[in-house]
Amino acid sequence: MKAVILAGGFGTRLKRVIYDRPKAMASIAGIPFLEHQLRLLKEEGIYEIVLCVSYMSNKIKSYFGDGSKVGINITYSDEEIPLGTGGAIKKAERFLQDTFLVLNGDSYSQIQLKDFIEFHKKNKGHATMALKETKDTGIHGGAVVKEDKIMAFENNPASEKKLGNSGVYLFEPTIFNYIENDKNVSLEKEVFPKLAQEGNLYGYIYDGYFIDIGLPETYQQFKEDVLDSLRLDEQKTIRDAIRKIDKSGINAIVVSDEDKRLKGTLTQDEINRYILKGGHLDEHVHKVMNKEPFVLMEELVNKEEIAKFFKFGIHFIPITDRYGKLKDIEFYESEIESKTFPIVRGRAPLRVSFAGGGTDLQYFFKHHGGAVINATINKYCYGTLIKRADKKIIINTDTTEDILVDSLDNLPYNGKLDLIKAIIHLIKPQFGFELYVHSDLPPGRGLGSSASLAVLIASLFNQIMDTKFNDYEVAEIAYRAEREELNIKGGWQDQYASVTGGFNFMEFGADKSLIYPLRLKKEVIDELQNRLLLCFVGNSRDSGKVHEKQEKSFYQDEKEKIESLLKLKELTYSIREALLTNHLETFGRLLNDTWIIKKKLDSGISNKVVDELYYVGLKNGAYGGRLLGAGAGGYILFFYSPKRRNDLKRALESAGGEVMNFAFDSEGVQVWSSKHVY
Repeated sequence: MKAVILAGGFGTRLKRVIYDRPKAMASIAGIPFLEHQLRLLKEEGIYEIVLCVSYMSNKIKSYFGDGSKVGINITYSDEEIPLGTGGAIKKAERFLQDTFLVLNGDSYSQIQLKDFIEFHKKNKGHATMALKETKDTGIHGGAVVKEDKIMAFENNPASEKKLGNSGVYLFEPTIFNYIENDKNVSLEKEVFPKLAQEGNLYGYIYDGYFIDIGLPETYQQFKEDVLDSLRLDEQKTIRDAIRKIDKSGINAIVVSDEDKRLKGTLTQDEINRYILKGGHLDEHVHKVMNKEPFVLMEELVNKEEIAKFFKFGIHFIPITDRYGKLKDIEFYESEIESKTFPIVRGRAPLRVSFAGGGTDLQYFFKHHGGAVINATINKYCYGTLIKRADKKIIINTDTTEDILVDSLDNLPYNGKLDLIKAIIHLIKPQFGFELYVHSDLPPGRGLGSSASLAVLIASLFNQIMDTKFNDYEVAEIAYRAEREELNIKGGWQDQYASVTGGFNFMEFGADKSLIYPLRLKKEVIDELQNRLLLCFVGNSRDSGKVHEKQEKSFYQDEKEKIESLLKLKELTYSIREALLTNHLETFGRLLNDTWIIKKKLDSGISNKVVDELYYVGLKNGAYGGRLLGAGAGGYILFFYSPKRRNDLKRALESAGGEVMNFAFDSEGVQVWSSKHVY
């Protein structure tokens, strides 16, 4: 069973006692109150904890991390804006699929969970509240119970016993139906009264220890109770001392007589040394305890003196009265650090290819060399990566439902966001994280979106892990994820284009790949900007499958295919020359030449819709153009006469095309750190 602890409170009533930390981190005998709660749950056999955090949450995350220091597994549910006790639980819904326990982060209840759970299961309600007899039922009133059901909450119950809410509940997942998303909801004011009215709320009455530390006086009382639990009679055994230390998590025992007169102190280190020398666990503690510990008398105690002694390496100091009776224990408390959990954001541009597509396929260029020209445009994949304090991995995209797993080992390839998973498996981050991704355009439109996504994810992890991969290495990781890890067929140009940005001429060979940025004059770029448009022909497709089919076709008629690809390669050099010399009409006509050759490579590259739209373009002012990507769908890039732009747009749209304007991007993938999670 999982337990949820509501640890997002401000601790307003305790401000004069604790001011530099959230209420759940209030120090009790040298460790946070929350740790006392966690150790109690662990003792009851609950090891899976969801912490609902908000105020100063980094202090909680920094101290507990994934929970391994306490021997449990912690998952964090963050509230950017406090949503009340009900809203916090609703926020954690994705982590809870079965019956779960809930505790308020400022109350400590020693309840027999086995009996509590059996009671809940027997009654088959949506919720069960643990009730405690009390003098003060609080602002929400006392529970009126009839045959185990809570019927109502009254300020002055007529029954002899006043039963108060102890802040411990068992819920079925049906509880989430009573709480709206992203709304401030109070369990006590809104949810419980409704459940009681419907007959779905049960009350479990118990008589164990309970305290709410929300007030300075109750906080002090709990401190005294914990200190009293650290006292051990001198006739007890070393085994008893070990059990007490292990249960509390506090490395200190004070040994005293029946009148609480201090006899000595004992730590785990002292026990360990004794055992290593041949001592036995069933010996009395007086054999191993420190009989002359450092002690202060209560009338001499002040914070400055205590701090001075702590600097000398003393970690706890018993405080006694003048008769040696134990009154208090002062514990050294290391400052609670507040680690940061980095947030990085980024975007990677899509690209248009002017020439050479197909010559960047390995089966061709490793024997004949390849060359392409492309440019990135202002259509992007966007991403946010947040490092988590726990081990959870959460992936959220605009194309499919969320992925939520406990670790990298639970992230198999299954056809769902496999490209993102491939990057993650190659980089192997040793921490939990949240990844949020969306794109200006859906995949499968011939603009290299899958490569841009891979480059973006690799770049985000490169930044957050400080792995210092250069642009080429990021492109290689993105390429390997698609081509090697997932065995998706395709070319090499897209990854390099998205990383470097701008206009690029790329050459591919068996031994190396070279990227040459094209330093085009501003007037050339401006002219291209005003003479190019994209027309979507429909039919988004899986480029990997198209490339796989084309590779098979290549080997069926290899000689003719090589001849066509060599012509495409030659045209690529001609297009580079036209761009560099500002002969843009030539550039437009050469685009048409590349398209004619590309269609010869495979009959499946074009289809009736593509041919008809291309013909409409040439009839209405386009010098030339080409279908982008692997073929069979996506976008046609047209180069047109400025005088005919409006005619061209109207004609294409009348024929069923979707025209999209764009601008060129000169920066490539961009990643930056952010302080804003939400």
